Amino acid sequence: MDRTGSSPKNMKNIIIIVAVCAGLFLAGVAAGLMAPSVKEKITDMTGSKYNVNKYIEVGDYKSLNVSIAVTQDDIDAEIDDLREQNTIYEQLDGTVADGDMVYADIVGYVNGRRADDTCANDYVIIGSGDWPSGFEEALTGAKTGKTAEFTIPVPMGTYGNKSIDGHDVQFKVKVEYICGDSIIPEYNDDFVQSVSEYNTTDEYNEYLRQKLLKENEADKGDFAWTDFLDICKIKEYPRDMMEEARKMVLQGYYDMAVVYGCSKEEVFGQFGYDSEEDFKETDLEELAQDTVKENLAAQALADLEKITYTEEEYNEVVDEEYSYNQDEYSSKEDYEKDNEQALKDEVLMRTVKKWLAENLSFDTGV
Repeated sequence: MDRTGSSPKNMKNIIIIVAVCAGLFLAGVAAGLMAPSVKEKITDMTGSKYNVNKYIEVGDYKSLNVSIAVTQDDIDAEIDDLREQNTIYEQLDGTVADGDMVYADIVGYVNGRRADDTCANDYVIIGSGDWPSGFEEALTGAKTGKTAEFTIPVPMGTYGNKSIDGHDVQFKVKVEYICGDSIIPEYNDDFVQSVSEYNTTDEYNEYLRQKLLKENEADKGDFAWTDFLDICKIKEYPRDMMEEARKMVLQGYYDMAVVYGCSKEEVFGQFGYDSEEDFKETDLEELAQDTVKENLAAQALADLEKITYTEEEYNEVVDEEYSYNQDEYSSKEDYEKDNEQALKDEVLMRTVKKWLAENLSFDTGV
């Protein structure tokens, strides 16, 4: 497990989500969105007004038949994940070296008191950088069956626990074994019986099909939104909206640097970029365009179908989003004041997706 919060691969997905959410429809919706009279104009954060139809062409969404069917590939992916979760390793004895993956019993203490969030039986790849600085280095040279004791500073944002983050943590780590070759279980009836209540792979496959279909049914607004976006064509990206989108996407990365207690350059490096400039040259423009397109598409559909949201729905979003960000603000009022437009954009997006889920046709494949 990556105690900085996520593995580098997953962190890249997270940061893209955070960046898009931070700028979700950022350029968009006029200050009076909840008022039914706002129908044809949107106002971006710079104050410029746009006619939505000038910038986006909406396709024939009413004839869409959105597939939420479960495919064999979907089932196979679930099976592969299950096999991976149950992978075991050849257990080797010896001295831990750089590049080794070890299985360890980890216990941490802050000011002499056991800190439960630091405690786990977990895999550690030496040299991966997935753990706080100094953790993996302290295990280099350790011997299997022995306990290494060391104290390191834990950066803010590591565990999401104020009683641990920002403190020196004394670790006691017993290296149980060094991992040799992986042993991935075969998908057969015996394996199914060992991990579930089912007796055969056929029974388990059907269980997975029903489980995934239920999940797809719950998320059909997202499926519909994807198909809707595909039939929307951008005529032109408003310059001011694009400028704001670039800023907001970048801000998502900057915010993550604060969360993870590292520099901006370190953040971009963890996500696979050589530098911030490398990110700007490769992915920034596309992410900004995606954000602006979503903004315009949501407002266009809201205009066409007279989709509005209630004050209660808006307040629910404020409460939810503030719960994720309350450590950064002195009050919910301050959070709302600084993020009012993004919050309005978020509730509009949710309302549009809900409308799509309730009004389009869906193919379950059954």
